[in-house]
Amino acid sequence: MISVVIRNKNEAKLLERTLKVLTKFYKNDIDEIILVDNNSTDKSVEIANQYNCKIVHIDKFTYGKAINLGIESAKNDIILLLSSHAIPVGNSFFKNSIQFITEKNDWAGIRFINSAKNFERALESNFEVKQPLDFGLMAACCLVSKRAWEQIKFDESLPFSEDKEWSDRVTERGFKIYDFNETFFYEIQRNEASQLNRIKNETLSHFQLHKNKKFPSKIKLVFSFLKKVFILNTISYFRTLKRDFQILKIKFWISNQLK
Repeated sequence: MISVVIRNKNEAKLLERTLKVLTKFYKNDIDEIILVDNNSTDKSVEIANQYNCKIVHIDKFTYGKAINLGIESAKNDIILLLSSHAIPVGNSFFKNSIQFITEKNDWAGIRFINSAKNFERALESNFEVKQPLDFGLMAACCLVSKRAWEQIKFDESLPFSEDKEWSDRVTERGFKIYDFNETFFYEIQRNEASQLNRIKNETLSHFQLHKNKKFPSKIKLVFSFLKKVFILNTISYFRTLKRDFQILKIKFWISNQLK
């Protein structure tokens, strides 16, 4: 059986949708759902209780800390990490996943394929992840072995990319991360502040983890900014304007055809 660990903050509506899917289609595959809640002020906890979830509260949130708390509370060795805005897809999502890992004694995590490029990489590498810092687990929806986690915990200090960093460390210790051809839907609507915060944390973590990459100097950053503002944005504006005129022309043509 599988334990599901869901990270959540104020996503009551999407959380309820995810819980409906899990309990309706996969009730024979999972025997516990753990919600790691980051001080939600909406009805998230109330909804989780309606679905008999185990609730774990977290203060001083980081992604790695939330994952560690959730896995620590889980009773099974096979853990599905899930965001409240992600949904597994397919009637046999869990059954196929379990069958796949029973043949892999060295597995630490399973990345579910979520794009054509991801599938191409998997085919080229025989479904074993070769560049874990770039293409390791996606904690929005992935399987983790508690056996591997007990030896190697997630980094609780990182602001982002805790899943890729963990993937890198476990492979260095002899475990493997595999791609698997099941998938999931991922939906989230971020406001402007949330998007900017994600860019900040994602970029910071990227350069912290990729020691061989150098962050651009302030002079290069300024020139890049000026290029984007005065050149690229201007080009984009006129391209959009041209396209809008073309669409208007098409609509006039349609109007004439319908007379």
